[in-house]
Amino acid sequence: MDMTKYSGASFIKVADVEDGPIAMQIAVVREGKFGKPELIGETGDVFSVNATNNKTLVRAYGKNSDSWIGREIELHLGEIEYQGEKHPAALIRPISPPLKSKPKAPTSKADFDDNISF
Repeated sequence: MDMTKYSGASFIKVADVEDGPIAMQIAVVREGKFGKPELIGETGDVFSVNATNNKTLVRAYGKNSDSWIGREIELHLGEIEYQGEKHPAALIRPISPPLKSKPKAPTSKADFDDNISF
């Protein structure tokens, strides 16, 4: 029987990454307290996502959180600015490759190239 469900949620905090980074595979993204998303890792650990980390995830994996599922990230010690002061924070570093952006559709006649090279 999997006993982790009886352990309660373990939230990852700054102190958890002070001795080195933590790897996490995202299993679930849910709405957390205070309107912040929470990432739940394969191990059941929970990480509350601030605006800085959300921007990092959106840049790497897109704005739809469904595309974050299964992605590997690393949580490491960094700093964020809050109310004009720097504070230690656990920051996200994407490990899985970022999503490839869709090729841009031609928008003008100049974007089409009718030359065929042999």
